[in-house]
Amino acid sequence: MDFSVRLRLLRHKHKLTQGDLATILGVKSTAISNYESKRNEPSYEKLIALCDYFKVSCDYLLGISDTNLRFDNEDIDYETIQLYLTYQRLSDEHKNEVSKYMSYLLYKQHDLDNSKNNYMP
Repeated sequence: MDFSVRLRLLRHKHKLTQGDLATILGVKSTAISNYESKRNEPSYEKLIALCDYFKVSCDYLLGISDTNLRFDNEDIDYETIQLYLTYQRLSDEHKNEVSKYMSYLLYKQHDLDNSKNNYMP
């Protein structure tokens, strides 16, 4: 799927008209029409603004990747998505156990990192 199709799908998903999206980007509505009909492409600045607005990666919007999720300006990889989906299937009790175990692992990692830094040969 290419940029023009993904842009149109995202615009529809967010229930925006071409005019609405144009206002958000600070361009004329014909610019959005041109993007969606492959007559023109956005500048890097506008591409980044589109990604920020729709909360997707540039790779996703350009059709390079099918990963469309971003968190804290980073793409979420497939492994993380699968981990999240598995976590969502757990009972509240088991989610609590996972949380405690993760805290333990972070503590253990921190302790290990500190012991490596304090080791003097």
